[in-house]
Amino acid sequence: MKGIKFALLALAATGCATRQPVCSKDYPALKAAEIADIKAGEAVLKKVIIDGVSEADLTPGEIAAAELMEQVQESRRRYVDAADLEILDGAAAILSRSDAWDRADDRECGAQDVKFSLFCALKRASELSTGEYEHRRTALQEVRFAIEDLRPGVEYEHRLRDFNNESRTTFDEIRLVLSTARSRVADRLMLQGKCAV
Repeated sequence: MKGIKFALLALAATGCATRQPVCSKDYPALKAAEIADIKAGEAVLKKVIIDGVSEADLTPGEIAAAELMEQVQESRRRYVDAADLEILDGAAAILSRSDAWDRADDRECGAQDVKFSLFCALKRASELSTGEYEHRRTALQEVRFAIEDLRPGVEYEHRLRDFNNESRTTFDEIRLVLSTARSRVADRLMLQGKCAV
């Protein structure tokens, strides 16, 4: 009897007890739906910006897609995955020393670069982690939000570039926005693991 009691206590301690709830939310599918909404809206913006289609000529569905894209990408409650953490960790590793920081970002990132702006570090880390760069991936949006919170009321044309290039921005602040974003992504990933998002 003593052996059975000990085995049950050990099972409960490892989190394998049968009473532990199982999360039924399909977070990868929810994240994929967000990305699909963003891409649909980007396709509409491409028609306007690149193809020269007048906004008056857009269909109601296209207007709705563009509006939904904006809502999704500016939401601070987007879904995350392990790759978001990898990207932020990778960018922090790239910018682990101040002499690796390029404070004159022109949004041109080369394969042979040895100095990286905030944008280029995130781009490189994204490519290394996922094989591609997604401009509005949750990890990158969280860095943009961290910049907004650090500089409330400041309007940037390109948040990553302009914050990086701002004369008052310090290397410690570059590291701060990366760590803030990482903390938020890690917290949300933990909540998703508990099915609490």
